[in-house]
Amino acid sequence: MTPDRALEDINQTTVYIPYREEDEQDDHDSYTLFPDRDLSNGYELRLEVYRAAWLKCLTRIQDLTRALHAPVVDKVSELVNKSYIDILPGLPYVELPVISVSTNGASFSFLDEITSQLEGHDDDALFGDVNGGHLVTHIFPSDCPNISSAMKTLVTGFITKYTRELGSGRRKPGNSLSTMDLNLLQAWFDALLRVRDLNEHKIRLVVVLHDFEQFEPPVIQDLFEICSLAIPRLPLVFVLLLASPPSPSYIHMTYPRRTLSLLQIRTCVFPGSNDVLHEILLKTFFDVDFEPELMIGPVQIDFLVDFFERHSASFDGLVSILQLAHMKHFEEPLTVFLHNERLGPSDAGSSVLSEPTSFGFLDALFTRVHNTQDAIHHREWLNTSIDGLLSAVRTARKTFRWRVRLLRVAFQAILLIRTFMISEGYKAEATLPELMCGAIRGRIQNVTKYLCTMVKKLRKEQINKLLPELRDFFASLPDKVQESEKAIISQIDTAFSARDDEAHVVAGLLSEWLLAYFEERIISLEDTPLWDVWYTGSTPFPTDLLNPSIRASILAGLLYPQEFSTSVAANGRSVHNNTEGDGEDEDDSLLHMPDTTILFRRYLESGKMINVYDWFESFSVVLEAQKRHYQRAQSRNLPEHNGRPPTPRTPRTPSRHSRGGKGRQRKEKDSDDPPEQQAEEETEEETENWRLEVQARFIRALHELDYIGFIRHTGRRADHVMRTVFDAPMSE
Repeated sequence: MTPDRALEDINQTTVYIPYREEDEQDDHDSYTLFPDRDLSNGYELRLEVYRAAWLKCLTRIQDLTRALHAPVVDKVSELVNKSYIDILPGLPYVELPVISVSTNGASFSFLDEITSQLEGHDDDALFGDVNGGHLVTHIFPSDCPNISSAMKTLVTGFITKYTRELGSGRRKPGNSLSTMDLNLLQAWFDALLRVRDLNEHKIRLVVVLHDFEQFEPPVIQDLFEICSLAIPRLPLVFVLLLASPPSPSYIHMTYPRRTLSLLQIRTCVFPGSNDVLHEILLKTFFDVDFEPELMIGPVQIDFLVDFFERHSASFDGLVSILQLAHMKHFEEPLTVFLHNERLGPSDAGSSVLSEPTSFGFLDALFTRVHNTQDAIHHREWLNTSIDGLLSAVRTARKTFRWRVRLLRVAFQAILLIRTFMISEGYKAEATLPELMCGAIRGRIQNVTKYLCTMVKKLRKEQINKLLPELRDFFASLPDKVQESEKAIISQIDTAFSARDDEAHVVAGLLSEWLLAYFEERIISLEDTPLWDVWYTGSTPFPTDLLNPSIRASILAGLLYPQEFSTSVAANGRSVHNNTEGDGEDEDDSLLHMPDTTILFRRYLESGKMINVYDWFESFSVVLEAQKRHYQRAQSRNLPEHNGRPPTPRTPRTPSRHSRGGKGRQRKEKDSDDPPEQQAEEETEEETENWRLEVQARFIRALHELDYIGFIRHTGRRADHVMRTVFDAPMSE
């Protein structure tokens, strides 16, 4: 529905009208940070490359996350299936099954996976779930301010979610049970079993309590006690999602013994947040069987570890940080060569680079390929074919990817030896993130020397354990990688065949071979040409994008709104800045600002108390000047009349004391005004409409500042408001 039709529809409560500037252009030149060395369509090309690279990385992370979730999801499903079956004999009463799940470090998809498995979703099943699948409802803390609301949410949650199977017949309030009565849920459950033709022992009513720590303990105590009276006729099972660590247990610390005695508590613990982070980083960027399009640097790894340990151990935070790292990386124009050098179809690269607008890009590419900053070699690429430059890019890509692949193999070998040493009782000083950062920096010599020294001291039985693991690891590598690792593989085979001889001699030789191998493979990734196309290196992480300063961002948006507009030119100057160069003072600069900014500027110029009427008057003065400015600009674009350009007019501000003032002003108007100006004079109706428009714009801008929290109403003076911000920086 178009905005015009939506505005006329009385049933529409909200209408979205997309904003579009009058002079908005479709080109994206303003998005580049390096206009002097970027392609004309570099933004679009890099955006496509970014999407492909990030999609590959995100898919890998999601696969790893599902693999980490799978054991916990399977355990929860198993406990639900065994509830009311695996009961301890001799109990005086049936206990209410409660499954406590620690979700610290889990993603939002974790809950969807649990719900999907419990409900037994199947595409071929009628009504979206298999007969025999459990029934699941969700309860949030905001739904349970008291026990009545909690019981109503519990009962209606099942009934309204599965009404399609039993129909939606209208219930008579006088002859129906209360929606907070479990007998209503019992009657509905019995009817559902008859429709599905199922045994009551094969289906469970699963209640998922989100953010369990946020519930009021007295409400939950009453809820458990009431539900314990209805089991096992109603096979209720509660799944508690906790953000707190499993030890000490929040349930045992909060609820009394009387409540805990009614429950059969089972605990499912999700892997620790640091373990999840290490597993995802290791399997995404340092796995031999997977090659990401973009290799992150040590700065990103250090920031991830610090964010998890100090701020929030959130999986979604991990995804956001990696995505921001990808977006930041593709600001560089040369990253358009991440996948290939063709820049689109097979022959599109040469045609795009041969355009004059691409000469700055070619200068930067030639400088990077040949590692020269000498001005003498400026435009030396003119003597080199474009195909030659693209061939150099192709060679650099193959060299970098091959070096990274061999580095991953050596790093996995280091981890194998490190894990073996830990199992044998040796200490490991460096953590896994420190090893990752040291490996890609090429500064891991201390760790490799320590491990090789420990290998040299191994006994015969320990050597017999380590050598088979090393042989199996290198034998599992792809054939192309094994060709490059023939030297170390043959040395390990030699040590394996001689392991029954003198153990200390074999251990010494193996230690020397491994140390030489690690020194050859673990080198800095910044030593290859064009490394910053496929590797983030030491680029600072854009922390402000992830955790911005809210106050500074709001003030910057109010004071300099045009810096956030899509009309910002490629050189970083806004339309406002361009107009200032024409000799306009600070008051004239407000002519190009939105209403909220105009009102906020006058807000900063006032005292602690602001008279709303004076505030409105100062606001209307700027709008009048803004109106005259736009009318003069339009008059310059009108065709000439009798060989003369039209004379710009200056509209008069209507008097607020009398409506007839404008009529008297028109009578006193100079009779020598040109006919164009006379034709453009405003009527009384137009003047009234303009006055109402100014009032409406003032109220809208005032409500914006009130919503943000910049003004505070006072009961002493109805026509005054108080400022809440005093140290905001004014524009220069």
